[in-house]
Amino acid sequence: MQTSLDCIICYMRQARSTGLLATDNPLLQRQLLNAAGQYMEKVNTDLSPPENAAGLYAVFADVLKDDDPFAQVKQEGNSLALSLQEEVEQRIQAAKDPLRAALRVAIAGNIIDYGALHSFDAATTIEQCFEQEFVVDHYSALREALSLHDKPTDKPTILYLCDNCGEIVFDGLLIKQLNRLGCQVTAAVRESPIINDATLQDAQFCGLDKICTVISNGTGCPGTPLASCSAEFRQHFQEADLIISKGMGNFESLSEVPAPIFFLFTVKCSRVADHLTEIQGFAPDFLQGTGEMVLLWQKG
Repeated sequence: MQTSLDCIICYMRQARSTGLLATDNPLLQRQLLNAAGQYMEKVNTDLSPPENAAGLYAVFADVLKDDDPFAQVKQEGNSLALSLQEEVEQRIQAAKDPLRAALRVAIAGNIIDYGALHSFDAATTIEQCFEQEFVVDHYSALREALSLHDKPTDKPTILYLCDNCGEIVFDGLLIKQLNRLGCQVTAAVRESPIINDATLQDAQFCGLDKICTVISNGTGCPGTPLASCSAEFRQHFQEADLIISKGMGNFESLSEVPAPIFFLFTVKCSRVADHLTEIQGFAPDFLQGTGEMVLLWQKG
């Protein structure tokens, strides 16, 4: 997915919201807007939105003299999700189809996003997700992909691409279900802080490393631009039988990559909704708005 003019407008909104989150100093907030405006001239619309966002947030970090201005909200997101973890896991286990319930929870957790959204109620969204259907529902394809072989040792190896802090707690509940099916899961997080995306430190804090192997993708991009990822990550990507990709940033950067990917995300952006409609050949009014849950199979 390429960067559009609508994305550029969104980048300016992110400059404003980052300033409000990071400082009470109106002069510094203005400097962020000025710096973002200058950066807009450098935006390469041939790149995906997350790739351009990586450069933008590097500018923010330079202005603020802080490489991780979202550190506090990341911690709050992790702590909130951990406080909900036990109750949510019990509901998943009690569900008629625990895997489908865990998918709902993981996708609902994608609402914790300070890049696309700046106001959300994660607890309410998680509560409501158990009754919410997927607007794109390729669950049967996922079940088939997970049961291609009869022997547990032959179950598919899965590369699970994580997205945001807090959200990774709910990813862990889905990964537990995949583990129970005999899958071998490796989770990938960001190499360095960017917005509220999860890093290795966040994965350890949330206990994800106790559930599966966790690696870095080698970038500080809020997505997965393969050309910029580490050799280790690209090897995992190429060798995985199946890739589960969480979040809009990963979808934006991988939606046209020929690989066996299941995209799980909440629609939070009209441009992403338009792109999804285009590549899937849906009717123009197929997606009615934001907040819709997507489970999309890309065969590769």
